[in-house]
Formats: sequence, C-alpha cells, structure tokens
Amino acid sequence: MQSKLRDKLYHQHNRDVSNSGTAFSHEISPIETTRFDGKNYHFWAEHMELFLKQLQIAYVLTDPCPSLNISSEATSEELAQAKVAEKKWMNDDYLCHHCILSALSDNLYYQFSKKAKTAKELWEELKLVYLYEEFGTKRAQVRKYIEFQIVDERPIVEQMQELNNIADSIVATGIMVDENFHVSAIISKLPPSWKDFCVKLMREEHLPFWMLMEEIRVEELSRNRVKQAEHSKSANFDPPNNLGPRIRDIKRTGVPWKKRESEMHGKPIQCNYCGKKGHISKFCRNRKIEKAVNGNQNGENSTIPAVAEGAIMKGNGVNLRFWCWVWIVQEMRSRWARER
Repeated sequence: MQSKLRDKLYHQHNRDVSNSGTAFSHEISPIETTRFDGKNYHFWAEHMELFLKQLQIAYVLTDPCPSLNISSEATSEELAQAKVAEKKWMNDDYLCHHCILSALSDNLYYQFSKKAKTAKELWEELKLVYLYEEFGTKRAQVRKYIEFQIVDERPIVEQMQELNNIADSIVATGIMVDENFHVSAIISKLPPSWKDFCVKLMREEHLPFWMLMEEIRVEELSRNRVKQAEHSKSANFDPPNNLGPRIRDIKRTGVPWKKRESEMHGKPIQCNYCGKKGHISKFCRNRKIEKAVNGNQNGENSTIPAVAEGAIMKGNGVNLRFWCWVWIVQEMRSRWARER
C-alpha cells in the first residue's frame, strides 16, 4: 500500500516538474527582429527563422500543404482530421507570410506584397535575390533595377535617387547603362496617378537625367501644395459651428413661409380701405386706381369751374372720353372684386 502511494506521489511530482518546464518555455521573451532593407541578409534570415520557430509556424517553409487525397475507404473521422490539418496549415502559412512581409522595409514591402504567393515562395524569392546579392553578382543588381517600382506612399524624388543608386551599382560592376534608357525606365516606373505627367515627359525630345529630376521635383512640390490647400480648406470649413442657427431651425412649426406677424398670432390681415383680407390698405389695388382717377380728374377740372353733368356731356369731346374711361375702370374693378 505504501509502495503504491509512493509511486503515485513520484509520478505526480514528475508531472508537476514537466508542467513547470512547459510553462517556463512559454514564458520565454519573444525574439526581436529587425526590418530587412536589403542588407545583411544572413543576419536577418537567422533571426527571422528563430522568430517563426518560436511561433511554431516555421514548418510551412519546408512542409507542403497536406492534401485531401484520401481513399474512399477512409472513415469520417480520418476525413475530418485531414480537413483540420489542411486548415491549420493554411492559417499558419497566412500568418507566416504576413510575419515575413511585416519584417521588410517599406520599399521591399510594396515590392513583394503585390505578388500573391505562399510563405515558402516568398522566403525562397528573398533568398534568391538577396543571398547572392551579398556576393556581388551582376544579375541580382539588374533584377533589382528592373523590379523596382515607384509608389505614391513615399516621396517620388527620394525613390528616384534610390533607383539611381542601383543604376550606379550596376555601372560599377562593368555593365553600361545608357542615360536615355535610364530616363525612360524612371518615367515608366512612375505611379499611375502621374500618367498625364508621364505623357508630357515622353514627348520631350531631349531630356537628360538632371532635367528629369528637376521636372519631377517641381511637379511633386506643386502637388503637395494642392493637397495642403485642400486639406486646410476642408479643415477650416465647419458651417454648423461657425454660423448661427439656420432659418429652418428658427422657423416655427406649422407656420408657412412669408407670413406676417399678425398672421403668426392667428389674426388674419384685413384691408382698412376695401375690407378684403390678404393685404393692407397701403398695398390696396382699388386705392391706387382711385388715386389715379382722381388725379386725372383734378388735372382736367383745375382750370374750369364746376358744372353740371349735362353741361359736361354737352361740352368738348375730351371730358366725354375721360368719363367713359372712368366708367370702364370702375366696371373692371367691380368685376375683379366679384371674381375674388
């Protein structure tokens, strides 16, 4: 009985020791990796491999993806295990691929992220380009020059200088690079947003490298000024805060537009002259017509004394025509009043 108890305690102690060792292994501080800029590939690759092994995803760089080529006699459990293994490999490959990309410099990231590939293909391409570049091979420099792309996210002039340095390194190996070829290559590598400017440069008959640099520098400064002006304009424009309340905010609900104060309080507007609603006596049409008639009548009778209607009818034709016109105006006014 005591021997069984001793064996049980011994196995429990060994289990605790193994668990503590596992916990200690998980508490190891992660390896810090530097961003690879194309130099010291051996140093960067060693640290990157240790980092991927610590994440337990380095196996995707050597092991292929498990396939689902299972015989028809396989059980449902074996099929499920194969699917789980394939899904795990795909997730680890995706994580490994992005870990490698995140450890690259900005220029290399934009260069290699546009190519859809697995983590192993990306790792082998980096090894092919930069492992042999450290030994000074000419073809590696030429390939780097050809695959270089200028992007909008970085200053254009700075990227042009970087591409020119690659061209200088090619010339240093003994390969001659023609200036016209170099200028045309730079123009073709400009981003799509510079398409119109590229067409303008292509029409130039004589365009040396220094002139191309100056043209692109001026164009980039102009575009930066336009962006800053648009940004400041959008930042300063704040109508809800800078302006007062809008008319639609201060208008009383249920009240139509262009109403007078008396109508807003429920009192209809009524003319004191003709007694009709909707206008005041100052703007009464009947009053204006009567004033015009009285003015003409006073002008005609100002030089003669008042006479009877019969005398006027027997007088000259001017007074007769005048009173006919007055009668027509009154008829029109009464008809207009009845229609309203």
